[in-house]
Amino acid sequence: MSRPVRPVALTLLTACLVYPGLTLVFQGLYPFFTGEPFALVSRLGPWHAWAAALGLPFVAVPVAKTLLGLLWALGVLGLWAGDPRAWPPTFAAAVLTLAYPWGGTLMAVVALVCLVGFREKAGEAPA
Repeated sequence: MSRPVRPVALTLLTACLVYPGLTLVFQGLYPFFTGEPFALVSRLGPWHAWAAALGLPFVAVPVAKTLLGLLWALGVLGLWAGDPRAWPPTFAAAVLTLAYPWGGTLMAVVALVCLVGFREKAGEAPA
């Protein structure tokens, strides 16, 4: 079976699923279970500041984080299954995660390198 990306890239993409993907799902769902926003060192983060500047309701940020984390999960799990249709959602998740500062951005860059640079080619035998 031919996969959209090479096995080494799948391993790195799994790290991207675990770090920004599951982290975003946790941070996004946290306010719905606890009644208070997820905050590190009593700071809400830049996404809340951007949402406030755009006049969006507070709930928009947790919903966006949850959806982005689920996009990571669906995309990477689809890539592991060998489905080439999972490439666009994973690519979209990586591009959108570039707006998530610090570690998320770093992992998004790693994911983009894996998605673009480690793709299988039709004429090559898979490793």
